[in-house]
Amino acid sequence: MSQDIKEGLSDSVAFGVGFIFLYLSIGILGFTQSFSLAQVLAMTLLIFSTPLQFLLLKGTQNVLVLIPVILAMNARFLLMSSTLVPYFKEVKIKKLIPALILIVPSIFTGCVIRFKKNKRNPFLYFLSLGTPIYVISIVCTIIGFLLSAKLKSPLLYAMMDIVLPLQFTALAAKHWPDYLYVLSYWGGFLLTPFLIYIFHDYTLLFVPFIVGDSAVLFENQIKKGRAA
Repeated sequence: MSQDIKEGLSDSVAFGVGFIFLYLSIGILGFTQSFSLAQVLAMTLLIFSTPLQFLLLKGTQNVLVLIPVILAMNARFLLMSSTLVPYFKEVKIKKLIPALILIVPSIFTGCVIRFKKNKRNPFLYFLSLGTPIYVISIVCTIIGFLLSAKLKSPLLYAMMDIVLPLQFTALAAKHWPDYLYVLSYWGGFLLTPFLIYIFHDYTLLFVPFIVGDSAVLFENQIKKGRAA
């Protein structure tokens, strides 16, 4: 087994543990919202985006909310993909297309951190990191759905609302000591409770762009200051 595969599998444990609870929650939420197992499973298989899946499962029917949120999330994945493209430029397109489903923030974060230190066979590392996370997410979706009828604890349902923030807090910690990355996560965490009163259903759309633009402007100011 190559070193890239070993490193990817090892890192998938650290980056993927949160997916166990996230996708158990998605399975449970799908059951409580009267979705079928096939529908909930299809979301994980084809969408594999926890914020969007939570949004869809919670029954957001307003097209004026769903369309811009979906477009914004697609834009986010486009940005992550464009960041990884230079590392995958020697990989054939027929291998890249099936792997695109693995580009989610956690896997992207793991790749960026690793590629800064070691660029040896990045696509193999990407697959070794992302595939176990994807598979465990599918399995946990099924388990959460099938066991949800027996899991009636109010505490469990309360935990569903805090799993996603905890996952992104863990991602922030992975970026340490890159202060700007960490500050971006905390900026979103601190701003969201206030901005939700302004943007309401569109909070999920606007907050990432506000935080991201602010981080870029702040970084540019720092670079200008150093150049001066």
